[in-house]
Amino acid sequence: MRDRRIVLVPAVGRAGETTLTLALSLAGAPNFRAVPAYRTQDGRQLRPLSLFRSGECSALTDPDVAKLDTLKIRLICDLRSDDERRRFPTRWHAPVRIITLPAASDHGAGMASLLERLLAQPGPAGARQTMIDLYAALPLLLAPILRQQIGLMLSGSGVPSLLHCHVGKDRTGVAIAVLLQAVGVPLDQIFEDYQETNQRLDIDQIYAALGRAVTRKLGAPVDRATLETLGRADPDYLQSALRAIEQGYGGFGPYWQALGFTPAQRAALADMMLK
Repeated sequence: MRDRRIVLVPAVGRAGETTLTLALSLAGAPNFRAVPAYRTQDGRQLRPLSLFRSGECSALTDPDVAKLDTLKIRLICDLRSDDERRRFPTRWHAPVRIITLPAASDHGAGMASLLERLLAQPGPAGARQTMIDLYAALPLLLAPILRQQIGLMLSGSGVPSLLHCHVGKDRTGVAIAVLLQAVGVPLDQIFEDYQETNQRLDIDQIYAALGRAVTRKLGAPVDRATLETLGRADPDYLQSALRAIEQGYGGFGPYWQALGFTPAQRAALADMMLK
């Protein structure tokens, strides 16, 4: 009989803060992970195993699926485009609700938009600006599905939740940052969680897949420096999304209200997600 116990292990962040995180490795989803039980500004902690993040889940093995069944995830927020969902359908056995990007956000938040931006600005410098611009657009593009995600969490039917996109870096990184900021996780820990993706993935494999996609779009091979710029979890990229919230809405509080939620609902979400 397989051992399907959930094992939590201590992890020490760059600031020296010790948190609990999930000791779980999935062969078919290397960037799947629980968001650690970060301590918030009011001294509480994120509830362990309440929030998960990942890349696409089409290659899950049978042992992977058995492990995931133990987590009792109730809601999957799939941040991929319709094309990505068709090409890489999620493999999931346990009963779960799945919400997806609305049509209005589909193109702008997907890979096609990124490649179109790169076509106009090729090379490493263009790739960097492409990523900065993409992240700046994501708070608005993701707003409809974040509104749905948060509403389901507040209703009690969305915890534990898994948020994922194709790699688990850009769209997922911004969405997770919004949720963590909503409940008071400090920015240094939000950035720490975001950059963990750089330690999780087979970079050569990611660059090879990204290179094929970009080459098909551009019609010519792409240099390694451009692929590295596109593929890494760079804190400047996430900072671009946070800056867009500050400049476009006047701060996180007004952005939260633009999503359709009150300060009381923000406090209620914190009570649900923290202990």
